[in-house]
Amino acid sequence: MIKPYIISYDLHSPGQQYEDLKKIIIGFNGAYIKILESTWLVRTDLTPEEMVNKIRSVVDTNDSLFVSEITNNYQGLLNKDDWEFIKESIF
Repeated sequence: MIKPYIISYDLHSPGQQYEDLKKIIIGFNGAYIKILESTWLVRTDLTPEEMVNKIRSVVDTNDSLFVSEITNNYQGLLNKDDWEFIKESIF
């Protein structure tokens, strides 16, 4: 079942493979948007465990990662285009 998720991470030295991580997230085959420096919203049929297993290939043991399903109850300070995309493509 396709669901909305938040992915947040901190990549610490030495690896910091940001581009590889971006490619993996885009490859989840669903809608996605990078809303903050290290935070994405995605809509995918993958489970959090499946996403973490894919991401694990490009993060180091000292990096941090959080993946969670989200609900359609949110607020924040983003630009109008981002809000529209979130409304139409994530929820």
